[in-house]
Amino acid sequence: MQFYLVLEYMSKVRIGIVGSGGMAGHHAARFSGLDAVEVATIASRNVQTGTGLAEKYRAEFVDDWQVLVQRDDLDGVVICTHNNTHGEIGLAALCCDKHVFMEYPIARSINEGEAAVALAQANQKVLRISHSETVSNSHKAIKQKAQELGDPLLATFLRLTPGRGARPEILFNLTVSGPPAHFFIYHIYPIVDVFGGVAWVEGGTVYEGLTDQGQYNRFVNTVNVEFKNGGIGQWTWAGGIEIEEAEQHLRYVLTGGTISHSEGKWYCSTRSRVEEIPPIDGSGVSLQKQWIQEIRNQETGAAHKDAVTAVEAIRISLSAEQSMQENRRIVLP
Repeated sequence: MQFYLVLEYMSKVRIGIVGSGGMAGHHAARFSGLDAVEVATIASRNVQTGTGLAEKYRAEFVDDWQVLVQRDDLDGVVICTHNNTHGEIGLAALCCDKHVFMEYPIARSINEGEAAVALAQANQKVLRISHSETVSNSHKAIKQKAQELGDPLLATFLRLTPGRGARPEILFNLTVSGPPAHFFIYHIYPIVDVFGGVAWVEGGTVYEGLTDQGQYNRFVNTVNVEFKNGGIGQWTWAGGIEIEEAEQHLRYVLTGGTISHSEGKWYCSTRSRVEEIPPIDGSGVSLQKQWIQEIRNQETGAAHKDAVTAVEAIRISLSAEQSMQENRRIVLP
């Protein structure tokens, strides 16, 4: 019996990857580099890139993701498809009793995101969304410092991106990727993780060159919220604009001080001084390794908590979209 348990523990976690683009290749490389993992299957609508990726990692190729998620010989599914398919594929994989690793955002609708979290909890499966803050020692230090600085007053984020080069057809596409606040969800997630959920959302967007198919060339997107724990949050993105190089500014203002990011470092400013916030000591584990460890150790709690935060993030981005469409403030439960 003891010998059998050792063999069972040492067996590899078999995963299937849905998608064959850049992120699928990135995750395939990361997972294949882990001794405990076997990349067994690749599913993609693009036969050329799908077979190429499968051959590179000696995996089987299928052209239908539904076939992949239904396979009995897979432990987990990695979802690297367009934003508007994440929820559907994730729910299907969870229904087929698979662990799920998913590129953000968790879904294109709030209902799908909530359903995925509920199903993962009910089935005791590890649902891990690819927000890097969960393994970032810098983010953990910022979150800890914010808790020490008192009540939240303001969180501001600004991102300006130049318009050189061709327009990304998938990214600048309302149908596939959602509004900018949704495909830039990785800017919303860390602030929600620090400040918590929100009471109301207001959004505004201007698109230039918007087509009937939902594609556009330039945009300005703003999102304003009130956090349930107090304080105001403001995000602004402008893409495809006339600017020499990209700019990004981030501030967390609390009653006891202000946290800011500059030239790759984090700082805390108070009336008496400015000091750097160093990353806390940590293991430095990757998102991919974290998911595999959670699967092997049957640890679902942290992943479920982080997935709830991922849903709170899309609750903001998708409520902002509703606010834009209906020209009103959206009050959240």
